[in-house]
Amino acid sequence: MINKKVDKKAGTLPLIIGITIIIFSLYVFFTFFNQSKIQNALTGGGRGNMLYVQLVNYTMPIVKTTSFDESDMAESTFSLKSGILNYIGVNLNKPDEFLKREISYFKLGNNYVANNNLNDNSINVSDFQLKDSDITKNTGDSNQNNNAAQNVPNGGYQVYNPKLKKTLDNSNPQILIYHTHTTESYGSFGQDNFDPEKNVCAVGAELAKTLSDDYGISVIHDKTIHNATAYNSSYIRSRETLDKYLNKYGDFKMIIDIHRDSTKNKNLVTENINGQNLGKFWFVMAKNNPHFDKNMLIVNSLLNTAKKDFPQLVINDGLLPYNHANGVFNQDKSNNAILIEIGAVSNTLDEAKGTSKYVARMIAEYLNK
Repeated sequence: MINKKVDKKAGTLPLIIGITIIIFSLYVFFTFFNQSKIQNALTGGGRGNMLYVQLVNYTMPIVKTTSFDESDMAESTFSLKSGILNYIGVNLNKPDEFLKREISYFKLGNNYVANNNLNDNSINVSDFQLKDSDITKNTGDSNQNNNAAQNVPNGGYQVYNPKLKKTLDNSNPQILIYHTHTTESYGSFGQDNFDPEKNVCAVGAELAKTLSDDYGISVIHDKTIHNATAYNSSYIRSRETLDKYLNKYGDFKMIIDIHRDSTKNKNLVTENINGQNLGKFWFVMAKNNPHFDKNMLIVNSLLNTAKKDFPQLVINDGLLPYNHANGVFNQDKSNNAILIEIGAVSNTLDEAKGTSKYVARMIAEYLNK
């Protein structure tokens, strides 16, 4: 018999390493899972575990086709980096939590403000509220006409049509403008900017002013930030805003959710008309919305004007039909709800604001003619 000496250390080390890896993997998995459940509870449900969803979608594409809401994926910012940051307490989707933890001033909430008589300029990022300061009601008091004095070269297009102007009646708002992704911005101002003078709100303000001053169309422009503290819940939060206006005013003749496109190639989304660079636009409409046919009556009418008078400003054929799962972009709330993307992140803010005058002309043709 030959004696064999067994090296116990050599056999034990791989076992210890293997067990350690298994324990660590389980710990990481359940950490992500638990954080996802907490996040799901905080944002109102329906979002699920994005890590799990993405793994399932990658290995079983049919699940993505039949069961998963693409609007969730479009708004999801999950990555390995975000997962690790969440693990150490930094949630990229909720920057306010980090600010509140690190800077005591940002912990000031409504109760503190009320008890200490702080003014409306105090910073409060704790709760979602619809405030009067977030709303612009255009009165049409301006004596300046946005487009009447525009010099148009021979063969150019005069965007303003004085024949479409009606008498303004602010007692009966005809249009509601709001922004689900409120901080979307342009050019040098970055992808996102909290300053309403530098993001998509400025485009909405320009559109509202043109409609009111030039065409006598009463507009409510809401600038509530919906996407900052919980981006994945942007549409849930803007739906809440929309419900408040519908409950107060009933329906509107047009409800417009204004976004900006994400195209980074400026050549694809820019056109020059009358010597002015302008950002192109198109409509994003949810086909799974029960009001889709009624909503499209408005969109088709607007596009008919655009394709007749300034077709070069329309991206592709002007329409991106969205047909994924349950994403309806709040268009199920009204027969008159539409979503338009004006300009892109590669455009300047002035280029997008310039386009709003052409969008106003389309709307005036639809409502006033």
